[in-house]
Amino acid sequence: MKKSLLALSIALMSMPALAANYSIDSRIDAMGGAGTAASDYLSAGFHNPALVAMKPTSSFGVLFPVVGLQVRDPDELVDSLEDFGEIYDAFTANPTDPVNQTATANALSNVQNKLAYLNGGIGGAITIPTSTVSGTFFVKGYTEAIVMPEIEQSDIDAINNGVVPATLGSKGRVLAFGVVDVGLALASDLELAGQRIAIGITPKSQQYYTYHYEVNVDNFEGDDWDSDANRTEESAFNVDLGAAWQTGPFRLGFAAKNLISHEINTVPVSGIHSRVYTYHIEPLYTVGGAFVTDLFVAAIDVDLNEQKRFSAQGGPAIVDNTQLVRLGAEFNAWGWAQMRAGYINDLEDTLDGTVTLGLGLSPFNTVNFDLAAQLIDSNSYGGSVQLAFTF
Repeated sequence: MKKSLLALSIALMSMPALAANYSIDSRIDAMGGAGTAASDYLSAGFHNPALVAMKPTSSFGVLFPVVGLQVRDPDELVDSLEDFGEIYDAFTANPTDPVNQTATANALSNVQNKLAYLNGGIGGAITIPTSTVSGTFFVKGYTEAIVMPEIEQSDIDAINNGVVPATLGSKGRVLAFGVVDVGLALASDLELAGQRIAIGITPKSQQYYTYHYEVNVDNFEGDDWDSDANRTEESAFNVDLGAAWQTGPFRLGFAAKNLISHEINTVPVSGIHSRVYTYHIEPLYTVGGAFVTDLFVAAIDVDLNEQKRFSAQGGPAIVDNTQLVRLGAEFNAWGWAQMRAGYINDLEDTLDGTVTLGLGLSPFNTVNFDLAAQLIDSNSYGGSVQLAFTF
C-alpha cells in the first residue's frame, strides 16, 4: 500500500467525527462481530443495551480506549488512482508514442467500476452495574469511506487515438460518512425460575458528517478529501432498544439500533455531471444467540434487514448496502487469557467473507487488554485494540 492509502487511513482515524451502526470492540471484533447476545457488560452499549444488566453483580468498569481500522481494497484501487497522474503526464508529453497510449488507456480502464472501502473508529465507556438499574455511559465514533472513480469512455477512446483531452472527464471520488454517538444505555433484569430476562434502552445524541471529494482523475490525492469545503454536518437524536433472555448457558438477544431514520446530503459537486449523494441512517434489527460458559463462548448474529448507506442523486448507483451474518467463538484459559475467532458473511455480497482472530489478556480479572485482526485478502485487512479496567 502506497502513501495515498496510508493518508486516507490516517485521516479516518484523526477526523473529529468517527460510528454509525457499526461499533469498534476488539473482543467482539475478534468473534466476527457477534455481540448481540455475547458482548460483556462493558461494551453492551455498543451492541445491545439489555446486556448491561445481564450480570448485575459485576464490578464498576472503564473501557478506554478502543481503536480500530479496516481497509478493503482488493484491486489496489487507491494506489492505481495515485499513480495515474504520472502515467498521464508521460502520455501528454508524447501522445503519439503507442506505448504511452496503451499504458494510459489501460490505467484508466483498470480502475473503471472498481471500489475500495475504508473504515475507522474509536470509543470508550464507563459502566455501573447494580441490582436494580445498570447503566453505561459511552462515546463511540465511526467513519466509513468509499473510493469510487467515475471513468468516461470518451477519455479512453481519445487516449487510444493519441489525442490529449482538453480536460479529462474522468473523476476520482471519495465519499465518507461519520457519526459521533454519545449515549447512556440503561437496563434492568428479572430472574424468574432460573431464567434471566433483561430489557434495555439507549437514548443518544448523534453528530453526522459527510465528505464528498471529487477531482479530475489525474489530480487525485488521497490526503485532500477531508477538507472543510467537502464537508456537511448535522445533529440529531436517536434511540436503541435491546432485549436478552438467558437460561443456563443459553442466551438470546435482540437489538434495534437507530430507530429514528435520518438522511444527510453531501456537498453538491457541479461540472460535466452534477453529483449529490445522500447517506441514510435507518433502523437496523439484529437477532443473536450465544452459548456462554466461563471457559467457552459461541455466538451468532443475523441482521434481519438490509443496511442502506449512500444513494446517488444522478450518476451511477453505489453498491454499499450490507446484511451480515456473524459467527464467533472464545476460549478462556482460567480467566487469564482468551483466544477468539470468527467469520463474517454478507448476504448482499457487497463485502467479501472475512475471517477474524484475536487474543485477550486479563490478569487478576482487573486489567483487560484485547487485540483483534480481520483477514480478507492481501490488500484488505483490519484490526483493533482496546484496554479496559474493572474495579
